[in-house]
Amino acid sequence: MNQIKLVLLIIVFIIIGLFVWDKWAYLLAKNRISLNLLINSYRTPELPTGIILLISFFAGLIIAYVLALFERFRLNSEIKGLKYTIDSNLEKIAELKNEVISLKKKFTPDKE
Repeated sequence: MNQIKLVLLIIVFIIIGLFVWDKWAYLLAKNRISLNLLINSYRTPELPTGIILLISFFAGLIIAYVLALFERFRLNSEIKGLKYTIDSNLEKIAELKNEVISLKKKFTPDKE
């Protein structure tokens, strides 16, 4: 299994390398991003397109991580609530079993 992962990883790196090799001139071309928010307008300094793509990728990665983190906190609290429900149900089952045992002892005739 590790060999398959290694081969797939090498293939991915080869594809990325071919992309970078083929688009080298485009990735090094300098561009400027402008953002107009109606209140204020922002402009970045001239950066190579490759750097802009990397910044965009890592910004998306961070946003996805933060959103997943909030979802994880919500699910952890839900799991705690479900564990509490399981524990209380197990206690109730134990009480009912003890009640059934005591009723069996009460209503079964003694064999003497």
